[in-house]
Amino acid sequence: MTLPIDRPAAATPWRLILIAGTLYGIIMSTQVHLSSTLGGRPIPWDKSFALQLPIALAWMLAAPGILWLGRKFPVVSRSWPRNVAVHLAVCVSFVFLLDLFASWFTPWILPLGPNAQPLLARAARLFVIWIFSDGLTYWMILTVSYAVEHYRRYRERELVASQLETQLAQADLQALKSQLHPHFLFNALHTIGSLVRTGDRDNAVKVTAGLGDLLRRMLEGASQQEAPLKQELEFIKSYLAIEQIRFQDRLRVDFSIDPEVLDARVPHLILQPLVENAIRHGIAPHLFAGKVSVSAKRLNGGKRLQLAVRDDGPGAGDGDGARPGIGLANTRARLGRLYGADFTLEVTNLPQGGMEALVELPFALAPAELERSR
Repeated sequence: MTLPIDRPAAATPWRLILIAGTLYGIIMSTQVHLSSTLGGRPIPWDKSFALQLPIALAWMLAAPGILWLGRKFPVVSRSWPRNVAVHLAVCVSFVFLLDLFASWFTPWILPLGPNAQPLLARAARLFVIWIFSDGLTYWMILTVSYAVEHYRRYRERELVASQLETQLAQADLQALKSQLHPHFLFNALHTIGSLVRTGDRDNAVKVTAGLGDLLRRMLEGASQQEAPLKQELEFIKSYLAIEQIRFQDRLRVDFSIDPEVLDARVPHLILQPLVENAIRHGIAPHLFAGKVSVSAKRLNGGKRLQLAVRDDGPGAGDGDGARPGIGLANTRARLGRLYGADFTLEVTNLPQGGMEALVELPFALAPAELERSR
């Protein structure tokens, strides 16, 4: 991402200037007509517009220059006394030139009386009358331009902050995933080593081939933060195939997956740490056979997705379930990065024995681009 540091000056908002100038001309023309009518010497509408629209046009033509001066000599800066003085001088000069212009073209619309003053005297009189209102118009243009620029910069900073936050979150997620990979690889290599030590070379070859397939899947999804649930199920079935070779008859596996959730979007590698935790507590420490069950279904009228991994072992005594390994700790952290507070992850002992890991997420279908090409 390229952060905007020195952006070019904003383009002159001609459409806004045209609209504001037109409204200014209409309002001032209405004021001239109404005040002259109340004063007993009504000026018709056409002449009121003819008197004020040239003034409005002059302001419209001057607005880009005022905006440029506002950027060149910002009032809010360390040099504000000098810059304010510059704007005051420009404001007074422009208002006088505007009044001089009005004094020149007004006789073309309203003929002067026999005792009319000279041009400069009429301009000076108009200057005294209009300096405050016209000066206010000048400073209003400056103020609005500063407000718009301030809002633009605020939105720009907000966008940059949002992009940085997203990048940091993605980097954090990637770091958490990178911790899962060597942890998983260590466990798989330990399985191969155990098989080799016991002389079960055929199964060692099968596990090595299966590990190669799993590593390929992990590399293909290295940049993925989320994936379709069916893709994660394929991965976990391959993982469990390796574990079943390791534990042989001591490990049975059961899947209960609602077909409607197969295309749900879930975090990549969400199931592997949960299944690993179930095997570590429910199968590995014991000589008797055990079962690991994986289920997935929709809850709360289809708005939530529940993933569950259970084992039927004796459970984790003395609160061991509350002290998960790196896999579960990273899973909880990744869920927090992806969903904020809109998720639950609970690992508890079941009353009838065994442990259960429950994950609830917002249900959303995975977009097509998350599907890996084969």
